[in-house]
Order: sequence, then structure tokens, then C-alpha cells
Amino acid sequence: MMLNKRVNSTCHAGRGLQRQTGVSLLEVLIAVLVLSVGLLGIAGLQTANLRNTQSAHQRTVAVLLAASMAERIRANPVAAAAGAFALTKNCKALSAGGSIQSVEHANWMTEIRTSLGTADTSCGEVTYVVATRTYTVNVFWDDSRAIGGLANMNITHVVRI
Repeated sequence: MMLNKRVNSTCHAGRGLQRQTGVSLLEVLIAVLVLSVGLLGIAGLQTANLRNTQSAHQRTVAVLLAASMAERIRANPVAAAAGAFALTKNCKALSAGGSIQSVEHANWMTEIRTSLGTADTSCGEVTYVVATRTYTVNVFWDDSRAIGGLANMNITHVVRI
């Protein structure tokens, strides 16, 4: 008699498992919800990555533009010693004048506006200190799209002649 009870209890357990077949709709919905939250997180990371990549590119271009003006100053040491390459902060395109310095300034401002955008925040400035014979080249641009970026970013390059 004891043997029959065991067999019966095993049969009941087996029938209970047979009723639970397939996946319930609720389990599928929860799995889809978890998957969609994960995919939204990945999309957000990708967007942040694109913003920061653009910011890094702009910083690199700004460094190259500042170095470009520094090389232009070094290429003409006589005019540089006289302070001819000084340029007040300018955010507009310049027209090339008669001197080589005005041509260099116009080309440099065109490069800044082409590379960093034509907004009024893409600017260049070159200052000269006679006592130390140093030029300070500044490139300004708007980096507010990047995470933690500033609306007034600035790269400074110092040139001693």
C-alpha cells in the first residue's frame, strides 16, 4: 500500500508539470522590456560617443590651426620681430590686403571658419609682447555639443621668436 501512494504522488507531480507547457505572455513581455531598456542604454552611449568624438576632432583641428599660425610667424622672423603678425580677436572672414601678413591672416581665418564652423564663436587672435619677443596664438570655438564642453573653448599656442 505504501508503494501505491508513492506512485500516485509521482503521477500528480508529473501531471502538474505537463500543464505548464510553453512560455507565458507575461514572461515574453518582461524579456522584451529588459531587452529594450538595454538597447536604449546602448543607443545613449553611442550618441555620447559621437558627441565626444566630434569634440576631440575639433580640439585637434584647433591645435593644428594654432600651430599653423605659429609656423607662419616663424617663417618670417623679420616681420615677426616687428610685431606684424599681431591680430586682434576676429570672428569674421578677412580680405587679403597688400602685405604678406594680411594674406596670412586672411588665409588663417578662412581655415578657422572652414574647419570649426562659420558661427561667431569660431575666432582667432594673435598677440605680441615686445619685451619677451613672444606671440600668443589663440583659437576659439563653440564646444557646447560635447558632454561637459564649454561654449567658449580656447587653445593657446605660445611662439618665441
